[in-house]
Amino acid sequence: MSKKSKFINLHIFRRTLGLAADYKILLLGLISLTVLQSAISAVQPYLYQFVLDEFVQTKDLEFVQKWFFILLAVLVSLASVGTISAYFSAKIGQNVILDTRQKVYSKILSFKTAFFDTTPVGLSVTRVVSDIETLASLFASGIITIIGDLFQILIIAVLMFLMNWKLATVTLLVLPVLLYAGNIFRKGIKNSFQNVRAQVSELNAFLQEHITGMAIIKLFSKQDQELNKFKSINAKHRDAHLDSVYYYSIFFPVVDIIVSIAFALLIWFGSLGIAAKFTTPGELTAFIMFINMFFRPIRTIADRFNNIQMGMVAAERIFEILDNEVDLEKDAGHLDLAISGEIEFKNVQFSYTQDFPVLKDISFKLAAGKTLAIVGSTGSGKSTIMNLIPRFYEHQKGKILIDNHPIQNYSLSRLRRSIGVVPQDVFLFSGSLHDNITINRENIDLAQAEKIAKEIDLYDFIDGLPGGFSFNVMERGQSLSLGQRQLLSFIRAVANNPSIIIMDEATSSIDSETEFLLQRAVETLLSKRTALVVAHRLSTVVSADLILVLDQGLIAEQGTHAELLKKNGLYAKFYHRQLMMQG
Repeated sequence: MSKKSKFINLHIFRRTLGLAADYKILLLGLISLTVLQSAISAVQPYLYQFVLDEFVQTKDLEFVQKWFFILLAVLVSLASVGTISAYFSAKIGQNVILDTRQKVYSKILSFKTAFFDTTPVGLSVTRVVSDIETLASLFASGIITIIGDLFQILIIAVLMFLMNWKLATVTLLVLPVLLYAGNIFRKGIKNSFQNVRAQVSELNAFLQEHITGMAIIKLFSKQDQELNKFKSINAKHRDAHLDSVYYYSIFFPVVDIIVSIAFALLIWFGSLGIAAKFTTPGELTAFIMFINMFFRPIRTIADRFNNIQMGMVAAERIFEILDNEVDLEKDAGHLDLAISGEIEFKNVQFSYTQDFPVLKDISFKLAAGKTLAIVGSTGSGKSTIMNLIPRFYEHQKGKILIDNHPIQNYSLSRLRRSIGVVPQDVFLFSGSLHDNITINRENIDLAQAEKIAKEIDLYDFIDGLPGGFSFNVMERGQSLSLGQRQLLSFIRAVANNPSIIIMDEATSSIDSETEFLLQRAVETLLSKRTALVVAHRLSTVVSADLILVLDQGLIAEQGTHAELLKKNGLYAKFYHRQLMMQG
């Protein structure tokens, strides 16, 4: 391992310990209890040696009976300290999970929309759930336990040499070989665990995407193909785990062989020692106990170290999220003014990727309270204009002004509270209709929500559902039809009482009956508000105050419906083509 990688690991290790900084008292208490537990454990063989040798010399049964209760008290104390230590350890681990998970999720909430365009949902879920669970093992069964194990090893080594340095030397002859094997194991298992975490992320991402898109898989009868893909990913996941099992399956038997050699050397040399009278049966018995207590922590330290390695891999991935400033949604705006709704684009250019401009030179001005309709072929940039106004994406060149102020000057909360969006693909969260309607204004009670629905003539639609406003909307709104979800999005947009309305092809996928229900809603929604409408059906935009015709990221034409028909250009072509299709 390079010096650089060691430094990085040490840096991450320190940061990981810092996650428990709010629980210093608990942490110190746990360390103290762990050290006490290790000390009591280490002293036990010394007590047994004393009792055994004393009894061999005196044959005093009362002495043995007295020490029976003393040793029993030591065992009870050891069990009590272990119980309290386990509770403290779990408490620290769970608190670290709670705090870190909140920090990571809070960070994810602050990312730009572009981050979610390029990051699979399953990867983010893995970071927030399983990676943080793994990180907690650093505190629950890693660092503190290793401290206790090291302390126990140190005490046992001292006691062994104090009791009989000759037996101690023979017993520890195998130690260099054991440490060498442990170092090889540590290096190999680290790479293995990194691969395991990578495969877990890939598996989660695949399942998240494909379970969400199950209807499409069934529609195109792709079950067999997708199952084969899953088999391949699942096999890689299995192989990654088997790789770690391989290291375990070699290391632990090697440790057992080394410890067995230490036992054999001890029995051989100890037997000679009893005959030569430089040791006693009590000392030999104590050393047999010492061997178990000395080498067991060394073996488990390697296992504990694996917990630390897994926690470090998880921590590194978690810190990648927490340290990510590139994808952070910047909110340097200071304006918190009421927005009337005048919108102006000045030579705006935008691209999702550096070499592929979507908007090339867009300029227009829309007065407050007026309606702008945008038409054009697929990929011409219609939805992109809509996404730039609430700053879901940041334009690279030009200016976007609202009420003569650059949109960057408004705080994001003020800007987005002033904009109501009715998207084509409505996303609903599991919960009641009322919860989904008031998602941006939680202080709206049931009576106010009913009033809003009545204002846009959609109260009967909700009242007709089982439970009305309490109707349970399942994940992604699956308990509602596409048209019902669209109706609900109109009510949600009005609930925020925005000064600007964005309708991004909001009626392109609904039936004529639902569209009829929406006509009154649209009139109320757009009344006295600035509106930007994208629609495939040109019949919905003929009354707009201004129509933009986009073609390959440029404004090909602009004007009213009548003006554009007189030009007999691209808009007229679109309009007459749709009339022919409807006829």
